[in-house]
Amino acid sequence: MEPSRPGDKLRQAREAQGLTLQEVATRTRVAMRQLELLERNEFVALPGLPYAVGFARAYARAVGLDGEAMANEVRAELMGTDML
Repeated sequence: MEPSRPGDKLRQAREAQGLTLQEVATRTRVAMRQLELLERNEFVALPGLPYAVGFARAYARAVGLDGEAMANEVRAELMGTDML
């Protein structure tokens, strides 16, 4: 079954490449704590919409996913939250 939420897709792509979260942090220069929040789909815990979208875009690119598509998915997840 395909993961449906952005964080699940990011984690699955990372694991499929055999990468640790630390390796993704090094590639993206995004803190481990932020990456962990992304993988748990806890976008509202990030500092704000631009950060959530930017971190997701960078993570996606680092694991071979479409960065813009992932950014759009995160924006869609945040629709209806107080972050927008």
